[in-house]
Amino acid sequence: MKITSGKYKFRNIEVPKGIRPTTGKVREAVFSMIAQWLPEAEVLDLFAGIGAMGLEALSRGAARCTFVEADRRNIKVLQGNIHNCEAEGLSRVIGGDYASAIERMAGDRQKPVFDVVILDPPYDRVEYYGTALDLLQQNGLISDSCIVIC
Repeated sequence: MKITSGKYKFRNIEVPKGIRPTTGKVREAVFSMIAQWLPEAEVLDLFAGIGAMGLEALSRGAARCTFVEADRRNIKVLQGNIHNCEAEGLSRVIGGDYASAIERMAGDRQKPVFDVVILDPPYDRVEYYGTALDLLQQNGLISDSCIVIC
Protein backbone atom coordinates (compact mmCIF):
# COMPACT_ATOMS: atom_id res chain seq x y z
CA MET A 1 0.00 0.00 0.00
CA LYS A 2 1.24 3.51 -0.81
CA ILE A 3 0.47 7.15 -0.06
CA THR A 4 -1.56 8.41 -3.04
CA SER A 5 -0.55 12.07 -3.33
CA GLY A 6 1.52 14.93 -1.92
CA LYS A 7 5.02 15.08 -0.52
CA TYR A 8 4.99 11.42 0.60
CA LYS A 9 3.47 10.15 -2.66
CA PHE A 10 4.43 6.54 -3.43
CA ARG A 11 5.92 5.97 0.06
CA ASN A 12 5.11 2.47 1.27
CA ILE A 13 2.80 1.87 4.18
CA GLU A 14 3.19 -1.47 5.93
CA VAL A 15 -0.06 -3.38 6.34
CA PRO A 16 0.03 -6.38 8.68
CA LYS A 17 -2.22 -9.37 8.13
CA GLY A 18 -5.71 -8.96 9.51
CA ILE A 19 -5.81 -5.19 8.97
CA ARG A 20 -8.24 -3.69 6.45
CA PRO A 21 -6.97 -0.17 5.87
CA THR A 22 -8.86 2.45 3.91
CA THR A 23 -8.08 1.83 0.25
CA GLY A 24 -6.08 4.23 -1.89
CA LYS A 25 -9.14 5.09 -3.99
CA VAL A 26 -11.17 6.03 -0.93
CA ARG A 27 -8.31 8.06 0.58
CA GLU A 28 -7.81 9.87 -2.71
CA ALA A 29 -11.52 10.69 -2.99
CA VAL A 30 -11.84 11.87 0.62
CA PHE A 31 -8.76 14.07 0.54
CA SER A 32 -9.66 15.52 -2.84
CA MET A 33 -12.96 16.67 -1.32
CA ILE A 34 -11.34 18.36 1.69
CA ALA A 35 -8.13 19.57 0.02
CA GLN A 36 -8.85 23.26 0.67
CA TRP A 37 -9.05 22.68 4.44
CA LEU A 38 -5.82 20.67 4.78
CA PRO A 39 -3.00 23.21 4.47
CA GLU A 40 -1.69 23.94 7.97
CA ALA A 41 -4.52 21.94 9.60
CA GLU A 42 -4.26 20.20 12.94
CA VAL A 43 -5.47 16.65 12.24
CA LEU A 44 -6.67 13.95 14.63
CA ASP A 45 -6.68 10.36 13.35
CA LEU A 46 -8.63 8.92 16.28
CA PHE A 47 -8.71 5.23 15.39
CA ALA A 48 -5.45 5.36 13.47
CA GLY A 49 -4.66 1.70 12.88
CA ILE A 50 -1.54 1.84 10.70
CA GLY A 51 -1.92 5.57 10.05
CA ALA A 52 -2.85 5.59 6.36
CA MET A 53 -5.43 8.38 6.67
CA GLY A 54 -3.36 10.63 8.92
CA LEU A 55 -0.23 10.17 6.82
CA GLU A 56 -2.23 11.01 3.71
CA ALA A 57 -3.34 14.25 5.42
CA LEU A 58 0.26 15.13 6.32
CA SER A 59 1.38 14.32 2.80
CA ARG A 60 -1.18 16.80 1.46
CA GLY A 61 -0.12 19.69 3.66
CA ALA A 62 -1.54 19.27 7.16
CA ALA A 63 0.63 20.94 9.81
CA ARG A 64 0.47 18.09 12.32
CA CYS A 65 -1.36 14.86 12.99
CA THR A 66 -2.14 13.20 16.30
CA PHE A 67 -2.61 9.46 15.87
CA VAL A 68 -4.57 7.54 18.52
CA GLU A 69 -4.42 3.74 18.49
CA ALA A 70 -5.26 1.16 21.15
CA ASP A 71 -3.59 -1.95 19.70
CA ARG A 72 0.11 -2.20 20.59
CA ARG A 73 0.95 -4.19 17.46
CA ASN A 74 -0.65 -1.53 15.29
CA ILE A 75 1.21 1.21 17.18
CA LYS A 76 4.52 -0.41 16.28
CA VAL A 77 3.55 -0.58 12.59
CA LEU A 78 2.15 2.98 12.75
CA GLN A 79 5.44 4.29 14.16
CA GLY A 80 7.32 2.48 11.38
CA ASN A 81 5.03 4.02 8.76
CA ILE A 82 5.56 7.49 10.23
CA HIS A 83 9.32 6.90 10.15
CA ASN A 84 9.19 5.66 6.54
CA CYS A 85 7.46 8.91 5.54
CA GLU A 86 9.96 10.93 7.60
CA ALA A 87 7.00 12.51 9.39
CA GLU A 88 8.17 12.15 13.01
CA GLY A 89 8.38 15.92 13.54
CA LEU A 90 4.78 16.37 12.42
CA SER A 91 3.32 13.39 14.27
CA ARG A 92 2.24 12.51 17.77
CA VAL A 93 1.23 8.95 18.66
CA ILE A 94 -0.98 8.30 21.67
CA GLY A 95 -1.50 4.71 22.74
CA GLY A 96 -4.66 3.63 24.45
CA ASP A 97 -8.39 3.72 23.97
CA TYR A 98 -9.96 6.76 22.36
CA ALA A 99 -11.81 8.03 25.44
CA SER A 100 -8.74 8.08 27.67
CA ALA A 101 -6.68 9.62 24.85
CA ILE A 102 -9.22 12.43 24.50
CA GLU A 103 -9.08 13.05 28.26
CA ARG A 104 -5.26 13.15 28.15
CA MET A 105 -5.27 15.63 25.27
CA ALA A 106 -7.83 17.80 27.08
CA GLY A 107 -5.50 17.94 30.06
CA ASP A 108 -2.43 18.95 28.03
CA ARG A 109 -0.94 22.37 28.82
CA GLN A 110 -1.03 23.22 25.15
CA LYS A 111 -4.36 21.56 24.42
CA PRO A 112 -4.67 20.87 20.70
CA VAL A 113 -7.66 22.16 18.78
CA PHE A 114 -8.28 20.05 15.70
CA ASP A 115 -9.35 21.34 12.31
CA VAL A 116 -9.82 17.88 10.77
CA VAL A 117 -10.91 14.77 12.67
CA ILE A 118 -10.80 11.31 11.11
CA LEU A 119 -13.10 8.77 12.76
CA ASP A 120 -12.73 5.25 11.41
CA PRO A 121 -13.44 2.92 14.34
CA PRO A 122 -13.69 -0.86 14.05
CA TYR A 123 -16.73 -1.86 12.01
CA ASP A 124 -18.51 -3.49 14.94
CA ARG A 125 -18.22 -0.36 17.11
CA VAL A 126 -20.67 2.11 15.55
CA GLU A 127 -21.45 3.55 18.99
CA TYR A 128 -17.92 5.04 19.04
CA TYR A 129 -18.88 7.73 16.50
CA GLY A 130 -21.30 9.61 18.72
CA THR A 131 -19.33 9.09 21.91
CA ALA A 132 -16.07 10.27 20.34
CA LEU A 133 -17.67 13.38 18.84
CA ASP A 134 -19.37 14.24 22.14
CA LEU A 135 -16.09 13.86 24.07
CA LEU A 136 -14.14 15.95 21.55
CA GLN A 137 -16.73 18.72 21.70
CA GLN A 138 -17.17 18.63 25.50
CA ASN A 139 -13.40 18.89 25.97
CA GLY A 140 -12.96 21.78 23.53
CA LEU A 141 -10.72 19.80 21.17
CA ILE A 142 -12.40 20.73 17.88
CA SER A 143 -12.48 24.09 16.17
CA ASP A 144 -15.76 25.77 15.20
CA SER A 145 -15.03 25.01 11.54
CA CYS A 146 -13.80 21.44 12.12
CA ILE A 147 -14.23 18.92 9.30
CA VAL A 148 -15.11 15.42 10.57
CA ILE A 149 -14.55 12.42 8.33
CA CYS A 150 -16.50 9.32 9.36
